[in-house]
Amino acid sequence: MTNESKAPFKDLSDRLVKALHLDTVPVGVLWTTRKPEGVQRIDRTLKGCMFLDVARFEHKTFYADTENNRDCKNGSHYLGFTPPFEGQYSGDWPAGKFPDKGRSIVKTPVAFRRNIPHYHIVPSGTVKYMVFGPLDAFPFDNSWGGGVVNVFLSAKAGLFLARAADYEAGGATEGTTGPSTCSMVMVKPLMTGKVSYTLGCFGFRQFVKIKPEEVIFGIPFEKLENVVENLEILLDNRPDLVELLSEPVGQAHTATEREIAVQRSPGAVMDLN
Repeated sequence: MTNESKAPFKDLSDRLVKALHLDTVPVGVLWTTRKPEGVQRIDRTLKGCMFLDVARFEHKTFYADTENNRDCKNGSHYLGFTPPFEGQYSGDWPAGKFPDKGRSIVKTPVAFRRNIPHYHIVPSGTVKYMVFGPLDAFPFDNSWGGGVVNVFLSAKAGLFLARAADYEAGGATEGTTGPSTCSMVMVKPLMTGKVSYTLGCFGFRQFVKIKPEEVIFGIPFEKLENVVENLEILLDNRPDLVELLSEPVGQAHTATEREIAVQRSPGAVMDLN
């Protein structure tokens, strides 16, 4: 599917924005070995995560390659563009003294070695281009390689999105904080096919325009329709939760008398005999 198909995710994007009261449009992210048709190469060199802001706030669809996706050597490796650099997996760089000899994000190199199993990484050399763009205008699907949707939202809205992801099949949506944001909500959904979320990493909170109260989710392209449909069903079945979700961010909810009464209701008693 190319840009000739216009925007295959527009309807799902609009419904997701409406249901969760999102402040910014979700972002489509695609990995591919084929040069994207109909979109321009971005003329800036940035961290991989910072491309999300270009899509969200400038409403642009573009592609990046190894040359302009290299302002974060960690992210460039996790996203599949470059091999690991010296000191990365030994833990010497993560534990090294900030700023010249490392990042001081762990106490010792061995502490970082224990983080490594939690990272998700696109194998180096298996990608040539990444495409970023607002989901409501994103022109590519998985036939071009593999893609995910990144959603910025409040922690409360994130609860609804996580429950929607598990509404039909059950299980639990797992979030991880510690490893890099790009690894957790860009690469992990791509490589596992599962919805994931994170509170972010230090670099993400420093360089990306994410609000203090926001978290970020990653949804594989092929799971998006199911997640949106289940979210709408959940909200249709629970008008009380619609009201909860609609309350302003930062406002603590006060349980109503009806909510308390419903919680106290015994419901049907299971006969175990």
